Amino acid sequence: MVQEKRRTASFLTTEFYLTIFLLAVLIFLGIFAKGFYTINNIMSILNAYSYTLIAAIGMNMIIITSNIDVSTGALVSVVCFASAALGKLGLPFPVLLPAAMIMGMILSTINGLFITKTRIPSIVATLATTQLFQGVLPLTTEGSIYDLPATFTWLAFEAKIFGIVPASVLMCLIITVIALFFMRYSRFSKKLYAIGNNQNSARLSGINVEKTIIITYAIAGALFGVSAIIIATAGQRVTTTMGSGLEMTLIASVILGGTSTAGGSGKVLGTVIGALILSIVSPAINYLGISPNWSDAIKGAIIIISVVVGAAQYVKKKRVIKVPAGGIS
Repeated sequence: MVQEKRRTASFLTTEFYLTIFLLAVLIFLGIFAKGFYTINNIMSILNAYSYTLIAAIGMNMIIITSNIDVSTGALVSVVCFASAALGKLGLPFPVLLPAAMIMGMILSTINGLFITKTRIPSIVATLATTQLFQGVLPLTTEGSIYDLPATFTWLAFEAKIFGIVPASVLMCLIITVIALFFMRYSRFSKKLYAIGNNQNSARLSGINVEKTIIITYAIAGALFGVSAIIIATAGQRVTTTMGSGLEMTLIASVILGGTSTAGGSGKVLGTVIGALILSIVSPAINYLGISPNWSDAIKGAIIIISVVVGAAQYVKKKRVIKVPAGGIS
Protein backbone atom coordinates (compact mmCIF):
# COMPACT_ATOMS: atom_id res chain seq x y z
CA MET A 1 0.00 0.00 0.00
CA VAL A 2 2.80 2.37 0.96
CA GLN A 3 4.80 1.45 -2.14
CA GLU A 4 1.73 2.04 -4.31
CA LYS A 5 1.27 5.51 -2.80
CA ARG A 6 4.95 6.29 -3.41
CA ARG A 7 4.64 5.21 -7.04
CA THR A 8 1.59 7.45 -7.46
CA ALA A 9 3.36 10.39 -5.80
CA SER A 10 6.43 9.97 -8.02
CA PHE A 11 4.22 9.79 -11.10
CA LEU A 12 2.13 12.88 -10.31
CA THR A 13 4.94 15.40 -10.74
CA THR A 14 4.90 19.03 -11.84
CA GLU A 15 6.01 17.91 -15.28
CA PHE A 16 3.07 15.47 -15.50
CA TYR A 17 0.49 18.16 -14.66
CA LEU A 18 2.13 20.61 -17.05
CA THR A 19 2.03 18.06 -19.85
CA ILE A 20 -1.68 17.45 -19.25
CA PHE A 21 -2.32 21.21 -19.25
CA LEU A 22 -0.29 21.65 -22.45
CA LEU A 23 -2.20 18.88 -24.23
CA ALA A 24 -5.50 20.44 -23.15
CA VAL A 25 -4.38 23.82 -24.54
CA LEU A 26 -3.27 22.27 -27.84
CA ILE A 27 -6.59 20.44 -28.24
CA PHE A 28 -8.50 23.64 -27.39
CA LEU A 29 -6.53 25.58 -30.02
CA GLY A 30 -7.14 22.86 -32.58
CA ILE A 31 -10.88 23.26 -32.06
CA PHE A 32 -11.28 27.01 -31.61
CA ALA A 33 -8.26 28.66 -33.28
CA LYS A 34 -8.71 28.18 -37.00
CA GLY A 35 -5.45 28.14 -38.93
CA PHE A 36 -3.30 27.78 -35.81
CA TYR A 37 -1.76 24.53 -37.02
CA THR A 38 -0.53 25.80 -40.37
CA ILE A 39 3.08 24.94 -41.22
CA ASN A 40 4.20 28.58 -41.22
CA ASN A 41 2.70 29.29 -37.80
CA ILE A 42 4.13 26.12 -36.26
CA MET A 43 7.60 26.89 -37.62
CA SER A 44 7.35 30.46 -36.30
CA ILE A 45 6.38 29.17 -32.86
CA LEU A 46 9.20 26.62 -32.88
CA ASN A 47 11.75 29.31 -33.76
CA ALA A 48 10.56 31.55 -30.91
CA TYR A 49 10.43 28.53 -28.61
CA SER A 50 14.02 27.66 -29.52
CA TYR A 51 15.60 30.92 -28.38
CA THR A 52 13.28 31.10 -25.36
CA LEU A 53 14.13 27.61 -24.15
CA ILE A 54 17.88 27.93 -24.73
CA ALA A 55 18.01 31.09 -22.59
CA ALA A 56 15.55 29.64 -20.05
CA ILE A 57 17.87 26.68 -19.45
CA GLY A 58 20.55 29.17 -18.42
CA MET A 59 18.08 31.05 -16.23
CA ASN A 60 17.04 27.76 -14.64
CA MET A 61 20.61 27.07 -13.55
CA ILE A 62 20.89 30.53 -12.00
CA ILE A 63 17.58 30.27 -10.11
CA ILE A 64 18.50 26.81 -8.77
CA THR A 65 21.42 28.49 -6.97
CA SER A 66 18.86 30.82 -5.30
CA ASN A 67 19.90 33.75 -7.51
CA ILE A 68 18.24 35.52 -10.44
CA ASP A 69 19.15 37.62 -13.47
CA VAL A 70 16.81 40.43 -14.50
CA SER A 71 19.39 41.91 -16.86
CA THR A 72 19.00 39.15 -19.45
CA GLY A 73 16.85 41.20 -21.83
CA ALA A 74 19.35 44.05 -21.85
CA LEU A 75 22.26 41.61 -22.15
CA VAL A 76 20.65 39.93 -25.15
CA SER A 77 20.06 43.35 -26.75
CA VAL A 78 23.76 44.18 -26.40
CA VAL A 79 24.83 40.83 -27.90
CA CYS A 80 22.29 41.19 -30.74
CA PHE A 81 23.62 44.61 -31.60
CA ALA A 82 27.28 43.66 -31.34
CA SER A 83 26.62 40.57 -33.48
CA ALA A 84 24.94 42.77 -36.11
CA ALA A 85 27.99 45.04 -36.15
CA LEU A 86 30.16 42.00 -36.85
CA GLY A 87 27.65 40.70 -39.38
CA LYS A 88 27.78 43.98 -41.24
CA LEU A 89 31.44 43.17 -41.93
CA GLY A 90 30.33 40.02 -43.75
CA LEU A 91 31.42 37.49 -41.11
CA PRO A 92 29.70 34.08 -41.56
CA PHE A 93 27.48 32.34 -39.00
CA PRO A 94 30.20 29.90 -37.83
CA VAL A 95 32.10 32.97 -36.60
CA LEU A 96 29.10 34.92 -35.33
CA LEU A 97 27.79 32.11 -33.10
CA PRO A 98 30.91 31.61 -30.94
CA ALA A 99 31.43 35.39 -30.87
CA ALA A 100 27.91 35.85 -29.48
CA MET A 101 28.48 33.10 -26.91
CA ILE A 102 31.72 34.70 -25.75
CA MET A 103 30.08 38.13 -25.47
CA GLY A 104 27.21 36.62 -23.48
CA MET A 105 29.66 34.84 -21.18
CA ILE A 106 31.65 38.02 -20.51
CA LEU A 107 28.58 40.14 -19.72
CA SER A 108 26.96 37.46 -17.56
CA THR A 109 30.23 36.79 -15.74
CA ILE A 110 30.25 40.48 -14.81
CA ASN A 111 26.92 39.82 -13.09
CA GLY A 112 28.33 36.79 -11.28
CA LEU A 113 31.39 38.70 -10.09
CA PHE A 114 29.29 41.68 -9.01
CA ILE A 115 27.01 39.44 -6.94
CA THR A 116 29.70 37.32 -5.29
CA LYS A 117 32.28 40.03 -4.64
CA THR A 118 29.93 42.71 -3.31
CA ARG A 119 27.46 40.37 -1.57
CA ILE A 120 24.64 42.42 -3.08
CA PRO A 121 21.40 40.44 -3.67
CA SER A 122 21.30 39.19 -7.25
CA ILE A 123 18.07 41.01 -8.11
CA VAL A 124 19.61 44.34 -7.05
CA ALA A 125 22.94 43.65 -8.75
CA THR A 126 21.35 42.64 -12.06
CA LEU A 127 18.96 45.60 -11.95
CA ALA A 128 22.08 47.75 -11.82
CA THR A 129 23.72 45.97 -14.75
CA THR A 130 20.46 46.25 -16.68
CA GLN A 131 20.82 50.02 -16.52
CA LEU A 132 24.49 49.70 -17.46
CA PHE A 133 23.80 47.53 -20.52
CA GLN A 134 20.86 49.66 -21.62
CA GLY A 135 22.88 52.85 -21.14
CA VAL A 136 25.80 51.69 -23.27
CA LEU A 137 23.80 50.95 -26.42
CA PRO A 138 22.52 54.50 -27.14
CA LEU A 139 26.11 55.74 -26.90
CA THR A 140 27.22 53.48 -29.74
CA THR A 141 24.49 54.04 -32.31
CA GLU A 142 21.45 56.05 -33.31
CA GLY A 143 19.12 53.11 -32.80
CA SER A 144 19.62 50.34 -35.34
CA ILE A 145 21.84 48.55 -37.81
CA TYR A 146 20.11 47.76 -41.10
CA ASP A 147 20.70 46.34 -44.59
CA LEU A 148 22.49 43.36 -43.09
CA PRO A 149 23.95 40.91 -45.64
CA ALA A 150 22.68 37.42 -46.44
CA THR A 151 25.62 35.94 -44.53
CA PHE A 152 24.07 37.41 -41.36
CA THR A 153 20.48 36.25 -41.96
CA TRP A 154 21.57 32.79 -43.15
CA LEU A 155 20.26 31.04 -40.01
CA ALA A 156 16.73 32.40 -40.36
CA PHE A 157 16.24 32.26 -44.12
CA GLU A 158 18.47 29.55 -45.55
CA ALA A 159 19.34 27.13 -42.76
CA LYS A 160 16.27 24.88 -42.95
CA ILE A 161 16.12 21.18 -42.14
CA PHE A 162 14.29 19.39 -45.00
CA GLY A 163 13.69 22.88 -46.36
CA ILE A 164 11.06 23.58 -43.67
CA VAL A 165 12.24 23.28 -40.05
CA PRO A 166 14.45 26.16 -38.81
CA ALA A 167 18.00 25.11 -37.90
CA SER A 168 17.49 26.94 -34.59
CA VAL A 169 15.20 24.03 -33.58
CA LEU A 170 18.08 21.57 -34.07
CA MET A 171 20.39 23.85 -32.05
CA CYS A 172 17.79 23.96 -29.29
CA LEU A 173 17.36 20.18 -29.33
CA ILE A 174 21.10 19.56 -29.01
CA ILE A 175 21.47 22.07 -26.15
CA THR A 176 18.42 20.68 -24.34
CA VAL A 177 19.66 17.08 -24.49
CA ILE A 178 23.08 18.15 -23.20
CA ALA A 179 21.42 20.17 -20.41
CA LEU A 180 19.20 17.24 -19.38
CA PHE A 181 22.19 14.94 -18.95
CA PHE A 182 24.38 17.66 -17.44
CA MET A 183 21.86 18.67 -14.77
CA ARG A 184 21.06 15.07 -13.91
CA TYR A 185 24.48 13.44 -13.82
CA SER A 186 27.27 16.02 -13.50
CA ARG A 187 29.01 16.78 -10.22
CA PHE A 188 28.75 20.48 -10.98
CA SER A 189 24.95 20.34 -11.03
CA LYS A 190 24.95 18.74 -7.57
CA LYS A 191 26.82 21.81 -6.35
CA LEU A 192 24.14 24.08 -7.78
CA TYR A 193 21.39 22.30 -5.87
CA ALA A 194 23.49 22.25 -2.69
CA ILE A 195 24.12 26.01 -2.91
CA GLY A 196 20.44 26.69 -3.58
CA ASN A 197 19.36 24.67 -0.57
CA ASN A 198 21.84 26.17 1.87
CA GLN A 199 24.93 28.18 0.98
CA ASN A 200 26.53 27.80 4.40
CA SER A 201 26.13 24.02 4.39
CA ALA A 202 27.46 23.88 0.85
CA ARG A 203 30.49 25.92 1.88
CA LEU A 204 31.13 23.68 4.90
CA SER A 205 30.95 20.61 2.66
CA GLY A 206 33.87 21.96 0.62
CA ILE A 207 32.07 23.65 -2.26
CA ASN A 208 33.58 26.92 -3.48
CA VAL A 209 30.25 28.78 -3.54
CA GLU A 210 31.49 32.03 -5.13
CA LYS A 211 33.39 30.25 -7.91
CA THR A 212 30.45 27.96 -8.66
CA ILE A 213 28.01 30.89 -8.91
CA ILE A 214 30.36 32.80 -11.23
CA ILE A 215 30.76 29.73 -13.48
CA THR A 216 26.97 29.26 -13.47
CA TYR A 217 26.45 32.83 -14.67
CA ALA A 218 29.14 32.31 -17.34
CA ILE A 219 27.45 29.14 -18.67
CA ALA A 220 24.08 30.90 -18.64
CA GLY A 221 25.67 33.83 -20.48
CA ALA A 222 26.86 31.53 -23.26
CA LEU A 223 23.29 30.26 -23.63
CA PHE A 224 21.97 33.83 -23.65
CA GLY A 225 24.44 34.48 -26.47
CA VAL A 226 23.06 31.59 -28.52
CA SER A 227 19.52 32.94 -28.04
CA ALA A 228 20.71 36.43 -29.01
CA ILE A 229 22.14 35.26 -32.32
CA ILE A 230 18.87 33.46 -33.18
CA ILE A 231 16.91 36.62 -32.41
CA ALA A 232 19.31 38.97 -34.19
CA THR A 233 19.56 36.99 -37.42
CA ALA A 234 15.78 36.87 -37.92
CA GLY A 235 15.87 39.98 -40.13
CA GLN A 236 18.03 42.54 -41.90
CA ARG A 237 17.57 45.15 -39.19
CA VAL A 238 18.71 44.93 -35.58
CA THR A 239 17.64 47.49 -32.96
CA THR A 240 18.89 48.29 -29.47
CA THR A 241 15.77 46.76 -27.88
CA MET A 242 15.76 43.30 -29.49
CA GLY A 243 15.81 41.50 -26.13
CA SER A 244 13.58 43.89 -24.22
CA GLY A 245 11.31 42.07 -21.75
CA LEU A 246 12.80 38.65 -22.51
CA GLU A 247 13.92 38.17 -18.90
CA MET A 248 10.32 37.99 -17.65
CA THR A 249 9.44 35.27 -20.16
CA LEU A 250 12.51 33.28 -19.09
CA ILE A 251 11.79 33.63 -15.39
CA ALA A 252 8.14 32.69 -16.00
CA SER A 253 9.20 29.61 -18.01
CA VAL A 254 11.46 28.44 -15.20
CA ILE A 255 8.96 29.06 -12.41
CA LEU A 256 6.09 27.55 -14.40
CA GLY A 257 8.31 24.51 -14.94
CA GLY A 258 8.43 23.90 -11.19
CA THR A 259 11.78 25.42 -10.23
CA SER A 260 11.53 26.97 -6.79
CA THR A 261 12.23 30.70 -6.53
CA ALA A 262 13.94 29.87 -3.23
CA GLY A 263 16.46 27.73 -5.12
CA GLY A 264 17.64 24.19 -4.56
CA SER A 265 15.06 22.40 -6.72
CA GLY A 266 13.92 22.30 -10.32
CA LYS A 267 14.34 20.26 -13.48
CA VAL A 268 15.25 21.10 -17.06
CA LEU A 269 12.27 19.05 -18.26
CA GLY A 270 9.89 21.37 -16.40
CA THR A 271 11.50 24.37 -18.04
CA VAL A 272 11.16 22.67 -21.46
CA ILE A 273 7.39 22.38 -20.98
CA GLY A 274 7.02 25.79 -19.30
CA ALA A 275 8.81 27.56 -22.15
CA LEU A 276 6.62 25.82 -24.73
CA ILE A 277 3.42 26.87 -22.96
CA LEU A 278 4.55 30.50 -22.83
CA SER A 279 5.74 30.42 -26.45
CA ILE A 280 2.22 29.44 -27.49
CA VAL A 281 0.45 32.23 -25.54
CA SER A 282 0.94 35.17 -27.94
CA PRO A 283 0.22 33.25 -31.19
CA ALA A 284 -2.80 31.60 -29.54
CA ILE A 285 -4.22 34.97 -28.51
CA ASN A 286 -3.76 36.23 -32.07
CA TYR A 287 -5.53 33.26 -33.65
CA LEU A 288 -8.34 33.38 -31.11
CA GLY A 289 -9.02 36.99 -32.08
CA ILE A 290 -8.21 38.34 -28.61
CA SER A 291 -6.44 41.69 -28.16
CA PRO A 292 -2.62 41.29 -28.03
CA ASN A 293 -2.67 43.42 -24.88
CA TRP A 294 -3.88 40.34 -23.02
CA SER A 295 -0.63 38.50 -23.73
CA ASP A 296 1.40 40.08 -20.91
CA ALA A 297 -1.57 39.87 -18.54
CA ILE A 298 -1.94 36.14 -19.14
CA LYS A 299 1.79 35.56 -18.71
CA GLY A 300 1.66 37.61 -15.50
CA ALA A 301 -1.22 35.49 -14.20
CA ILE A 302 0.74 32.33 -15.04
CA ILE A 303 3.74 33.65 -13.08
CA ILE A 304 1.57 34.47 -10.04
CA ILE A 305 -0.13 31.06 -10.05
CA SER A 306 3.23 29.29 -10.50
CA VAL A 307 4.84 31.24 -7.64
CA VAL A 308 1.91 30.53 -5.31
CA VAL A 309 1.91 26.81 -6.14
CA GLY A 310 5.71 26.68 -5.85
CA ALA A 311 5.64 28.44 -2.48
CA ALA A 312 3.00 26.02 -1.20
CA GLN A 313 5.13 23.06 -2.27
CA TYR A 314 8.21 24.62 -0.64
CA VAL A 315 6.39 25.10 2.67
CA LYS A 316 5.13 21.52 2.50
CA LYS A 317 8.63 20.17 2.01
CA LYS A 318 10.08 22.27 4.82
CA ARG A 319 7.31 21.40 7.26
CA VAL A 320 8.63 19.46 10.25
CA ILE A 321 6.83 17.06 12.53
CA LYS A 322 6.17 18.76 15.85
CA VAL A 323 7.15 16.75 18.87
CA PRO A 324 4.83 16.97 21.91
CA ALA A 325 6.16 18.89 24.92
CA GLY A 326 6.45 15.70 26.96
CA GLY A 327 8.67 14.10 24.36
CA ILE A 328 8.22 10.78 22.60
CA SER A 329 7.18 7.96 24.92
